[in-house]
Amino acid sequence: MKRMSRFILVALVAVLALSMGISAAAQDENILVIGWEQEPPLLTPRSDLAFGAQLQNFYARGLWDWDVNREIFPIMVEEIPSPENGMVETLENGNTKVTYKLREGLLWSDGEAITSADCAFWHELTMDPTTGTFQRGSYVDVVESFEVIDDLSFSITYNVPFPDYTSQSTATCSYPEHVLRPALEADGTIDNSPYFTPDGVNAGATVGYGPYVISEWIVGDSIRFEANPNWDGQAPAFDVVITRFILDTAQMQNALSAGEIDVAFNFSNDFVEGYQAIDGVEVFGTPGVFGDALWMNYGNNTGPIADAMADKNVRIALVASIDRPTLAEQLVGPGTIIPKAWHPETYWPEDLGMIEYDPEMAAQLLDEAGWVDADGDGIREKDGVPLVISFFTTDAQLRGDFQIAIQEYWSAVGIGATLQPVPAAILFGSYLENGILSTGAFDVAIFALSASALSPYADAPEWFGCDGVPTAEDPNGSNGWGSCSPEYDALDLEVGRTVDPAARLELAQEAIREFVDEQFWHGLYLRQTWYAINTSAVDPATARDVGTLSSNYFNKIEFWAPPAA
Repeated sequence: MKRMSRFILVALVAVLALSMGISAAAQDENILVIGWEQEPPLLTPRSDLAFGAQLQNFYARGLWDWDVNREIFPIMVEEIPSPENGMVETLENGNTKVTYKLREGLLWSDGEAITSADCAFWHELTMDPTTGTFQRGSYVDVVESFEVIDDLSFSITYNVPFPDYTSQSTATCSYPEHVLRPALEADGTIDNSPYFTPDGVNAGATVGYGPYVISEWIVGDSIRFEANPNWDGQAPAFDVVITRFILDTAQMQNALSAGEIDVAFNFSNDFVEGYQAIDGVEVFGTPGVFGDALWMNYGNNTGPIADAMADKNVRIALVASIDRPTLAEQLVGPGTIIPKAWHPETYWPEDLGMIEYDPEMAAQLLDEAGWVDADGDGIREKDGVPLVISFFTTDAQLRGDFQIAIQEYWSAVGIGATLQPVPAAILFGSYLENGILSTGAFDVAIFALSASALSPYADAPEWFGCDGVPTAEDPNGSNGWGSCSPEYDALDLEVGRTVDPAARLELAQEAIREFVDEQFWHGLYLRQTWYAINTSAVDPATARDVGTLSSNYFNKIEFWAPPAA
């Protein structure tokens, strides 16, 4: 009924427009409205938020991508480089060289030609950390040189054998030099470019290569995308896509039920039945890459219990006091998987263990560490400092439920907790934006960080390396929790340059053991990626070929179509 109301409203607006002598062509637009559970403060790559990266599916495609079966397909390039087509070479010193060939006729959304110079520009920015605050991964460490061959061809030479040339430290051609170069020349950095803030003031500043362009960003409400006239791929069936920001999970479900949105996605298992019960809605899932976990800040902590968090036995006690299997079953659903490591299960050692629920052991570890309840107030303390955890997560309902339950478990062993649910933009904000994680302003946090489903290489220096902690001098790091294991870093880097699959797996398993031994990451649940689609707005058969990585869930949005008349 509410869906009909929405279209009646559009019709009334159109009638009013006609009476004022204004074109009413907009009433004929096919509009798709997608519920979006987090609003990024800036566009990718200035924002680390996964929901910011997913927006790029509409306006900024890459060189290639992966489909629902995790099979690679070309987008901006003529073909995927490989040894078989001669575009991947092993040099005499064993290092890897990859040649790329852009397709002819590619245009940015403003009509400018896309060339190798755009790709070379992003290489320039990536190699110099002072040019912008964004993730660089291990690109700076493993790339030796970039060579422009002609307007459409270029090559990257790695300084190591590099088997992950399609998924890690690859070339990037998604960002236009002619738009971003002026900001770099003016400020010495692209951080302040209006490209990343196409709101009412900077509307139209985000130029990209994709089926849509951003036409309007109403902060706190929605982003409107309109079909890109310079897109040379499949013409999108929907003239307009609107991503509506709905931060509450229950409200998202109500919005789909009321016809206020056409698509909801990425909801947790406990919401599946509710979505399935909505008339005219089809629900389907794909293998997930996100697992929510407890992240413990043990190396970037300046809070009152920094010493406690730096003690591995205290970190073990924190997780041993929680009955994670029961929580996962009660809050998510029966059979929910609790991941043993951040890395994909494919690469886990068979003997990889997990800390079990053992409150007696937790209490003993805390006693031995000197954290005792001497005054009988129920909270342990040491040297006059109470053991109270500054406990953050996003404002998602399920994470809040986990927070409350974990607070009760901790209370049972004498640990206090201050629950601090915050908007995702604040939790995941960059160091320059005073993001909670980036600045290390937390003791424990619940969130998900996706691992690559395509490789055992974790790109350790960026996320977990001793030198990856963001600072005022170098705000680019992503290791806000301050993990530091030189052994793990060395093993992971060796994984990145090992070509032999068997040797690589053996190294990866050794690295995973080292990672787990640091005891700062503890899985809570692994989730599928769910979609709920109103079948009166979208033919589900056109929408099932979605990506399965962390940021490409709408990488074939141009093929989505309304149901046949």
